[in-house]
Amino acid sequence: MVELRKKRTLTHEELLDKYYNEVSCSLLHYQSSTLGLFPRGNSGHARVRDNVYCAIALWSLALAYRHIGDDKGRTYELEQSAVKCLRGILYCYMRQAEKVERFKISWLEKDALHSRFDPFTGDLVTEDMNWGHLQIDATSLFLLTIAQVTESGVKVVMTMDEVNFVQNLVYYVERAYRTPDFGMWERGTKENIGKRELHSSSVGMALAAMEALNNLNLFGDEGTSASVIHVDPDAHYRNRIILSTLLPRESTSKVSRYLHRIDPYRLYRITVNYYYTRYIKN
Repeated sequence: MVELRKKRTLTHEELLDKYYNEVSCSLLHYQSSTLGLFPRGNSGHARVRDNVYCAIALWSLALAYRHIGDDKGRTYELEQSAVKCLRGILYCYMRQAEKVERFKISWLEKDALHSRFDPFTGDLVTEDMNWGHLQIDATSLFLLTIAQVTESGVKVVMTMDEVNFVQNLVYYVERAYRTPDFGMWERGTKENIGKRELHSSSVGMALAAMEALNNLNLFGDEGTSASVIHVDPDAHYRNRIILSTLLPRESTSKVSRYLHRIDPYRLYRITVNYYYTRYIKN
């Protein structure tokens, strides 16, 4: 009679080491040595949204490593790899500071921050109108991640010039409620004809970034009132109201015929119950 061997459960340390090896092979191996950005696909360009996701993966694993005794130096390595990536994006953005100033006045597509860069030099890789660069959600995701990483005790912003620029980026995204963009699909309307529209995901991400950054000191405990980020309450209110009117649609052209069947409260209960059963109860 054949005995079935019970699969051994990995310890927390072994599980984290497994994740570290996966992250090392799939992310760290491809991180540029200069700016810490991650290239994508055949183009080799670094896209803001993709790089923020990579930084979040590294930072999240670093947070997990904080809870074990001997982390083999991996907590610091992962944290600094995430910081290097975020600072690489910040560097690419700061090279376009004039665009931010122009965009706050014109709100034109040609004045929007670029969303793709050379991962080693930070140079622009496309012309202003040759790609859907106006992606409020990507810039907002970057701001939200800076806030979360800073709150965890890892500093991303180092100088007052950078603090002032981050404050400027808040002004850049806070009018998301009235700024049609190309959205997270980088395509605009569903017809993909280069026409922008208002997206729930962009407004929602801008709202989340504003709430996370409001009254946050980017220098942490060592900072003064000069390094605190401020958000316009009126802009926050307008984004919240517009988001509530847009949902559950993503945009005017991206509407599913099944959306009217969604019960948000039932979906909320299912999500909370799943999380409790999967991660808390057991």
